Amino acid sequence: MKPLPTSRLFHEASRSADALDESELHLWEQDPPYNYLEPATTLLEERFTKNMVDVLLGRCWRLAKAVRDERALCFANGEVQGILHEIADVLVGRIHRWTKVASHITGMEDSGRNRAMTECWLYWQAQDILADTKEVKALKNGDNPYCI
Repeated sequence: MKPLPTSRLFHEASRSADALDESELHLWEQDPPYNYLEPATTLLEERFTKNMVDVLLGRCWRLAKAVRDERALCFANGEVQGILHEIADVLVGRIHRWTKVASHITGMEDSGRNRAMTECWLYWQAQDILADTKEVKALKNGDNPYCI
């Protein structure tokens, strides 16, 4: 899996919702397919799309960290079975949606912002699926997956 971005925008978005203007991100938080009007293909628009991907991934990282932090508290309180049930419920839906969107993108003809944001969504869902799978494995082995 490719690494997360290292841009300033990613890092700012991963630290705080207040650091950047995230007003357009609500468009991309729903599950694809995205069918928004595509802007003209210019270098400025390509840079804007790349920046938006970095901000969205930073935001996703920040939100996923909040979930992990909450689970760490549950783990500290001995609620391992509750965590396992929660992750199992989430994983089933996430894998189903990822498979559906991945099959849709193979037939997608455009290469603009809608595709870039769909690929961003798929990437983040894959990150979450992998992280959740590793977390379940650690919990089932009696390990603490929240220990850094």
